[in-house]
Amino acid sequence: MNRKGIALVATLALMVVIALLVFGTFFTTQIELWTTRNDTTSVQAFYAAEAGLQKYKAALFQQYVWREQQGGTGGGSGCFTSLARGLDLDRDGTLTPFVNNRLVLAQDEVVTDANGNPVGRYTVTLYKDAEDGQLFTLVSEGTSGGAKARVQATFRISNSDYLEQAIFAGAGQANRWLNGGATIRGGVYVVGSPNDPDQYVIEANGNFALYNWYDLTTYSEVTNRVEPSYRQVQDLCASLRVQYGKISVGGSTQIGEPNNKVKGVFVGRGAQDITGENVGVCQNNKGVCTEAMGGFDLSDPPPFPTLDAKLDSEACKGYSTWRACLQGKAALRIQRIGNVLSVASPSDATLPSPCLQAMESGTLTLDTQSVDCTFTRLDGSQGGFRYTYTGDKKSGQGLLEVFGDVVLEGIDVVLNRPVDYRAQSGSTKSATLAVLKLNGNGGNLDINGNLLPDATFGLFPNHALGFLAEGDIYQRGQYVMAPLYAGGTFRVVKDNVLFGSVISNQFCTTSAGNQTQCNAGQKAEVVYIRIPKENRPVLLPSLRGGKPVFQVLSYERR
Repeated sequence: MNRKGIALVATLALMVVIALLVFGTFFTTQIELWTTRNDTTSVQAFYAAEAGLQKYKAALFQQYVWREQQGGTGGGSGCFTSLARGLDLDRDGTLTPFVNNRLVLAQDEVVTDANGNPVGRYTVTLYKDAEDGQLFTLVSEGTSGGAKARVQATFRISNSDYLEQAIFAGAGQANRWLNGGATIRGGVYVVGSPNDPDQYVIEANGNFALYNWYDLTTYSEVTNRVEPSYRQVQDLCASLRVQYGKISVGGSTQIGEPNNKVKGVFVGRGAQDITGENVGVCQNNKGVCTEAMGGFDLSDPPPFPTLDAKLDSEACKGYSTWRACLQGKAALRIQRIGNVLSVASPSDATLPSPCLQAMESGTLTLDTQSVDCTFTRLDGSQGGFRYTYTGDKKSGQGLLEVFGDVVLEGIDVVLNRPVDYRAQSGSTKSATLAVLKLNGNGGNLDINGNLLPDATFGLFPNHALGFLAEGDIYQRGQYVMAPLYAGGTFRVVKDNVLFGSVISNQFCTTSAGNQTQCNAGQKAEVVYIRIPKENRPVLLPSLRGGKPVFQVLSYERR
């Protein structure tokens, strides 16, 4: 037997084994290095994508806040936001529009580490919902060393300013003011009392309904008073918000519908402040048909506006109080102190003597007698207001013309007949008629007949007269089309409808036209018609830029 041959074979076999071990170790190490490198680049790609998402999420919200602060950002009849027409990230007045509901915000932007070394790139695209003007999705795609990652988030961008709701209420409940047949088409916002978070501000146990749509073709008497694009709206972006207080949902109450949900129900401390349960619909949400539900969600909520607090609107920002703003901005201001009436401003205005005589009693009643309270300004234009009655005493019609904003102090106003109005301030077809208290007198408005815009002069909402009462507003007329403010209570008689919006400390329905109490359980309706910003009566409550709301609805990583 050749020992040298065996040794050679054994040596070669050992070398093969060692080689295999070395190669295996090398291969395993390389795999681990490749895996580590792949993990590193994947993580870097993700962080690049996340960086793009976070950067442009912040830019999107800042763009919205800035655009809202500019004012005059237009409007739409339904779910609207100023971003729907495009973005102006350079803030130079040039909008970059969406193309097929898509807008590329960043293309291969570089992401660097702390030392300035590039670690990845991202491309960010913004998509807007084709049907919902407040719904946007940001998609950020990151790359690094061949690895790819994608993150996306969907946002609802809206404004919770006063005139963005069907009803903006202070105290809210007035004898269980929504317990019964009231129908609200649009959003509801209730401030409530911070001292009584257990108070029911809405106790809806009857046929109360909060809907996210309206169809004005069912109101044949008023359809032709409204701009065609505002006559039917299938999505009002309606939400229900209660800052302090609880709501009860029972009986046949409907808050949203299964096929047309409200955008959100945000009440007090959350689900514990939503009691009762409607039957038959949306059982997983206590019978509330909503896309989102939870506690009150605004970190800097708007307060209920009062005359002796500062109103931080564009028109009133230079005045210490809203009352001072109204007095200082009025084109015509009349005061009644005791039984003496005088023109407080402008000092050079000369009014026809029957004008002041019509208010001597402390109540200006616009009925079958015409009243002229106009004057000629230095530039030749008219200021003040004029009421003209035509027809017989039973079936006649009144025309109320308001030239600039008018403030009456210490006087109540009663509209006893069906009235068409014309409002004009400079080049805009809008104005405000305000009635304020003075020494405890006046400040109330009664509307006893239809009150609608004169369609021959302009259609609502591009033609709007705002009514402001420091005290109460009582709607006995069947149809009223205007934005209203009542520092006390807004009452509406059963079967009557307000088209526009109402800001009031309390809201209630009554069973008859001579009631001074709020007897809930009556069928009445508020239909929210959004007024474009550039045509809103400037002395009605508003906040510079409003109260922007930026809600993150979803986040995905791929």
